[in-house]
Amino acid sequence: MRFSACGVLVVCVGLSSGACRQADGPVPAPSEGVQAELSDVARDLQNVASGQDPQASQDLADDLRKYTEVPDVAAAVDELSQRAAVVLAGVDLAEESAHQLAENLWLSVVASELSEQQMETIQGDVLSLLMTEGVAEERAQQVAAQIGEVQSAVATRPRRWYELF
Repeated sequence: MRFSACGVLVVCVGLSSGACRQADGPVPAPSEGVQAELSDVARDLQNVASGQDPQASQDLADDLRKYTEVPDVAAAVDELSQRAAVVLAGVDLAEESAHQLAENLWLSVVASELSEQQMETIQGDVLSLLMTEGVAEERAQQVAAQIGEVQSAVATRPRRWYELF
């Protein structure tokens, strides 16, 4: 009898702890049209980094802001664009890195159902990419933190009851 009660307890604990993890949300994939727009965002990022185009930071903000119509989100996206422009100024940004960064910024603006783990992955990818390109960790952290703010404003996915534990 003691063995079966212990076995039941182990099974119950195992099942309940497995349900606590927040399920991953759908990750949007850019369409062909969006891919072309992301090339514009990547070009804006490279222009910001090179410092040759004084309008580049505004172009970056405009290109990212068009993916949202909510004023609170637009303000967070503008702040994200501003922070990215500040940390990239004077950095020799590789074309491939610019495209990856553009896709991560776009994803942070349009993905409204990401789990906390997915959001942290995007933040970590951006942090790692910026540091690889020569941005100091403290400065790169500012951009990653703002991605979290954008995601908080964009998120529409409510936490399920089992995710609260």
